[in-house]
Amino acid sequence: MTHEQHLALDLIVRLANRFGPASRIAKELPGWLEYLTEVECPERPRSRPSSQWWNKIRTIAHDLAPSAGGGEGEIVQHNATRLGEHFGLSPAETSMLTFVAFYKLFDGFEHVVDGALETREVTVPLLLSWFCAAPEPEIRTAMRASGRLTCSGLVQRNSGGRHRRMPFDLSDRLTLALLAEVDSISDLIALMFPRAAAPQAQWQDFEGLSRDADLMRELLSKALAKRQPGVHILLYGPPGTGKTEFAKVLAHEVGAELRAVGETDDDGGEPSRRERLAELTMASRMLGSGFITNR
Repeated sequence: MTHEQHLALDLIVRLANRFGPASRIAKELPGWLEYLTEVECPERPRSRPSSQWWNKIRTIAHDLAPSAGGGEGEIVQHNATRLGEHFGLSPAETSMLTFVAFYKLFDGFEHVVDGALETREVTVPLLLSWFCAAPEPEIRTAMRASGRLTCSGLVQRNSGGRHRRMPFDLSDRLTLALLAEVDSISDLIALMFPRAAAPQAQWQDFEGLSRDADLMRELLSKALAKRQPGVHILLYGPPGTGKTEFAKVLAHEVGAELRAVGETDDDGGEPSRRERLAELTMASRMLGSGFITNR
């Protein structure tokens, strides 16, 4: 059994322990067990569900949820822990990040969470409280838009769509990175925000920028020398006018490391404006001060 299956089954056990045979949870829960495993649950009585039947279901759930390891779920949990330590998240916030990642990545986990929420007998904060082993008030505080999870850019707020039951989402770039087998947070950062390729042009190729180019070079050189954070330069214009190449040349001139943020993915998909801003926020926290981003 993989780690992600174990965590989904563990959530089912918690639900089975919390609710009785007449609940809506009890009506749906056997189907979740059958969805995740090859077990065949005893049929629910047509008349009023009995405690005897429900105890059999509970026993099946308990027997199916031993500790397990391996699989992509374990990789995701390790990487979420690395990110939590790097961003200074609390244990509960790190577990919340893991929960959202599991919800987005693993169909079985999503199936159980969505099914439980559809019964309207549980809420997202309650499920998170169980998963994170944290009091529900602490979870609700961490869920706020002003909380570290959202402000860091790690988690995005959902406004609707397919994941409307879950108020949080992750960027595609972060989702893919969480699945990667890496040895350290540095490897994870390099995967998410790779170093830009060396420039093909030279400084003199941008003579048309005149004093503006010299001003940018001077501004960034002084900021880097004094380790001053929060220095931003906006290059704007139509595609193909050399913005990206100039950013590479400028970084080379001032001796800075250029990282790409919010670029198209391998399939050519363009991130939304919200995703770009979230990735920029995340990159600023992950990479620290004294860097240039190309977006």
